[in-house]
Amino acid sequence: MHSQEYTGLSRFGIRISGMRITVDPLLPLVVVFMAWVLSERYFPQIMFTQYTWIYWAMGVTSSLFLTFSIFFHEYGHALAARWLKLPLERIHLYLFGGMAELKQRPVRPVEELIIALAGPLASLLFAGVAWLAAEYIRPSSSEAFLVLQFVFYMNLLLCGFNLLPIFPLDGGRTLRAVIWHVRKYFYKASILTFYISVAFILLIMVLAVVLLVIEGLSTAFWAALLSAYLWYTAYTGRDELINRPKFENLIFRISEEKTPVSIIRQINRMDARYLRNSVIPVTEEGELRSVVMGRELSKIPEEDENISHLYRPVEKGYFVDVADESTYRQGVKLKAEFLPVLQDGMVLGMSDAHEIRFWLLQQRRPAFPPRADVLQNE
Repeated sequence: MHSQEYTGLSRFGIRISGMRITVDPLLPLVVVFMAWVLSERYFPQIMFTQYTWIYWAMGVTSSLFLTFSIFFHEYGHALAARWLKLPLERIHLYLFGGMAELKQRPVRPVEELIIALAGPLASLLFAGVAWLAAEYIRPSSSEAFLVLQFVFYMNLLLCGFNLLPIFPLDGGRTLRAVIWHVRKYFYKASILTFYISVAFILLIMVLAVVLLVIEGLSTAFWAALLSAYLWYTAYTGRDELINRPKFENLIFRISEEKTPVSIIRQINRMDARYLRNSVIPVTEEGELRSVVMGRELSKIPEEDENISHLYRPVEKGYFVDVADESTYRQGVKLKAEFLPVLQDGMVLGMSDAHEIRFWLLQQRRPAFPPRADVLQNE
C-alpha cells in the first residue's frame, strides 16, 4: 500500500465500484502452481481419499480463496482510503502479493495509520468468517472444512506477516505513522522507520543462524528464506523512506517569457498524461494573471495559436503560493493534479499539486532558494 505515479505495469484490469483492479499476467500461473502444491503435497498429508480429483478440487478452491484473500486485504486499504476521501489509483495483484496505490499520500499520521491497519483488519475479518463457516459445515463435509480451515490459517498468517514492523509492510507503515505522530515530522519518522526495519530483519537473520545450530538446516532454511524475502521487501521500499526532496527538485521550471501555448506544448512533450490534469499559468512580467484548464483543451495548439478564449480568472485552488499557507493548507481543494507554484505572487514553475502541498505542510521552517536561483536551471 503506497502512493506513487501509476506505472501501467499491467493492462489486464477491470473496474469495480469505481476502483481499478489490475492483475499481473503471470498471476494465473502462480494460482495453478499453488493448486498443484496443495493438491499433491498438502491435502494428501492431512486426509485420505481414493479419488485424486477430490484433492484437486480442494487445491484449486483453496488457491482461489488465497488469491481472493490477498485481494480482500488490499480492498480493506482501498475502502479506508475512500472513507478518508483519498483517491485510489488502483489495486494491483502481482505474483506473491498485492498493493493499493493512492493517487496522493496521506497528509496526517492518523490517515496513514487507518489505511495501514485496514488491510490486516480485513484479513482478520476474512479469517473470522472462514472459521465460522468451517465450524458450521464441519459435521457434514470434512473436505470443505479442511479448505475453510486452510483459508482461516492463511488469513491469520497474512494478517500477522503484514504487521511485522518492516517497511513497506503494513506494520512498517503503522510504525512510521506512530513515530510521525510523536515526532511531528514525516521525514524524520521515515528515516527512523528505515533503521528499525533493517534492525528487525537483522534480528531474524540472527535467529536463522541460531536455529541452524540448534534445530538443523531444515528449520533454519525457512527463517533464512523469510529474512531474505523481508530484506528484498525493505530494499524495494527504501527509496520511499529515505527520499527527502529539495524544494527546487519539486518544481517543473518555466520561464517568464513562455506563453501559455508553449507551456502546454512543453508539458505535452514531458508527459501527455499530465496535461489534462494541469492548470496552465498565464503570466505577465512573471506574475500570474489568468489560467487555462488543461482538461478544456480539445487539441494541442499550434505555436502561434490564440487561446485567450480559454483564459479563466485566478481563484484559490488553481495555484500554490509558498508564501501564503492559505493557498495550500489541508482544507483547500486543489483544482488539478499539476498546478503553478508561486512565491509572493510570482510564478516559479509548476509542480505535482499534492506533493508540493505535502512538502510545504511538513516543513518546520521552510526555506526557499531565491526565485532567480529556481528559474536559472530551467
